[in-house]
Amino acid sequence: MRKRILPALLCTLTLLTACGGEEPLNWTPTPATPSPTPVSSSEDEAPWASLTLEDLPATPADPADLFSSDQPQVYLLGCELDEELYLYGLNEGYGGGILLRRGEELTHFDQTFASPEAPALPELYLTDMDGDGIEELAVRYLMGARGDQIVYDLHIYRQEDASWDDLAITHDACAQQALEAVSSDYSAATGQFTLSYGPTSAVYQVPEGVRSNPGQLTLDSCFFREADGVFTVVLGARLDVTGVLFANILATIDCEGEGFVLRDIRIESNTVV
Repeated sequence: MRKRILPALLCTLTLLTACGGEEPLNWTPTPATPSPTPVSSSEDEAPWASLTLEDLPATPADPADLFSSDQPQVYLLGCELDEELYLYGLNEGYGGGILLRRGEELTHFDQTFASPEAPALPELYLTDMDGDGIEELAVRYLMGARGDQIVYDLHIYRQEDASWDDLAITHDACAQQALEAVSSDYSAATGQFTLSYGPTSAVYQVPEGVRSNPGQLTLDSCFFREADGVFTVVLGARLDVTGVLFANILATIDCEGEGFVLRDIRIESNTVV
């Protein structure tokens, strides 16, 4: 069963009632991003360790304020009141990263939660991603937006006993797996670049002026669709010389142990994501 987290405004009203008050065109695939290491709130040397529950905000942040101050700031990024789950962002004054709170326990993850160029609150979901009967907290973070180059990362936070871990399903990690799986072919004579996987494919007609060197295939946009607790990654494909988004690579996210794999890979000619 899946529960979609309420938007920030509705979350704000609920809280008041309950509590009273980048250059992506030249992107090159990199090794899969390791999961951030959770840091227990008992590590008193951390800049955020002095925070008490009374210091934590009760109202979701205005995205425009996420990077507005050099002073130590904590931002409420989202919440699930029924599960006593709260997600906070820390600016550099508190050492950066996020705090995940369940009840009175805080866990820190050293990760980026927004982009200064396109600040936005993340989207939260409760869903059983790995089929073990226990719901995980899935969070979709907007990491960059420039024209049709939109990049999200997905983080899956899983709790076992009193500890949390983070499965980071990043743009880079998804693009690396996809590029290793798909096939491409280019004919300089006809100017046709073909991207294919199994029975699915997309053909791009390279302009005559750059047929001798159409550049490299890049997957420089990334979005995660969610339906019935299942996430599908949508990776935008283009040749970096022309910059035309001509196809999408889609795949289902399948959590396996401490990692993930892309299943049901298919290619579609460019559509609006």
